[in-house]
Amino acid sequence: MELLTDLFVSELIGKYIIDRSGLKLGKVRDVWVDPETTFPTVRGLIIKYNGELKVVPWKEIYMLSRQVVALRVIASEVRFERVSEGHLYISGILDRQIVDINGAKLVRVNDIKLAGNSKGVHIVSIDVSFVGLIRRLLPRGMFSMPTSGKRLQPHFIGWDMVQSLSTGGDSLSLRASGDKLSKIHPADLADILENISHYERLELFEQLNPEMAADTLAEVDPDVQKSILRQINKERAADILEEMEQDEAADLLSEMNEDDSDQLLSLMENEAASDLRELLEYDEGTAGSLMTTDFLVFSIELTADEVIKQLRELAPEADYIYYLYAVDSEGRLKGVISLRELIISSPETRISELMHTKVISVLADEDEKKIRRLFSKYSLLALPVIDKSDKVIGLITVDDVLQLKN
Repeated sequence: MELLTDLFVSELIGKYIIDRSGLKLGKVRDVWVDPETTFPTVRGLIIKYNGELKVVPWKEIYMLSRQVVALRVIASEVRFERVSEGHLYISGILDRQIVDINGAKLVRVNDIKLAGNSKGVHIVSIDVSFVGLIRRLLPRGMFSMPTSGKRLQPHFIGWDMVQSLSTGGDSLSLRASGDKLSKIHPADLADILENISHYERLELFEQLNPEMAADTLAEVDPDVQKSILRQINKERAADILEEMEQDEAADLLSEMNEDDSDQLLSLMENEAASDLRELLEYDEGTAGSLMTTDFLVFSIELTADEVIKQLRELAPEADYIYYLYAVDSEGRLKGVISLRELIISSPETRISELMHTKVISVLADEDEKKIRRLFSKYSLLALPVIDKSDKVIGLITVDDVLQLKN
């Protein structure tokens, strides 16, 4: 089979198929493709023949170009196949919203580029530009490629760098989509989630592993957060909440109704659920509601070398290590030391000799206005939260403060 290598679907739809004798069988109505490959393979062309939609198998096609679609055989010898709802057709791809993995944004398929040889023809890229839309919508013969102007240049994205979103009977296979989506920053994914339909949002979100889902969920609008958690499997929702920062998970749970919140907590690991229940007890806008209980403290009796060894073991499980807090045998806050001070100190030096004893801290019921002032005045990256006996019960990070509404 001969193929013009830069053939667009817009140039193929509406073209007559002729048999070996030159008889016109009908116009191309659609293209049947197999999505189970990195670049979907064309399996046949859809025409209306004798009043019925039928598939002309790819093996029957001799030539495919802008000028002609020619068959190897005469019409009576064509082994037509029936159009099936289980097949994927080009019409189900055009105008579909997809995720551009490289650009980390939503784009719409305006045209599709085909390429191949005698062994097969594939979808190789999509055109998401205005040029692609004009090429497809203008009557045949009226379109010519613009020679200047940035806004009128085609924009092609390789098929292997896109991710389908739309749902329905003709949906593209979403195999390996999680690997593709993991290349996008959670904040960019959140923007995409907020700008697609409810059904597309769930389809995309289900492709994320719990850790990626948690990072993304933390970035989206609270209403979208609640909508997603209500719709997905409850056990998966609980797994995602466990992966979120404790203060963010607690904020999300506090926005849900009590029954939904209790159900999710009951599905979580006991320790994680217990920590979240404690955070939910604090009033909104207080240090307790902002803090996370995921923090590290070290005994003042340890040496610098011993602390570093513990950090190697514990750091992968800790999300924030801005400062190291030193406590006595009763867990009371006694001092703070920076990572730099720890690293450059002599290995045998005790933490009690390195630490700064004037530690800025707040009680759990402190209001967020004072917390803002402390972060601003002392350029803090983190702020320990203590109880009335000076025991550390949580940590507020600069990220938490930046997310507060003015």
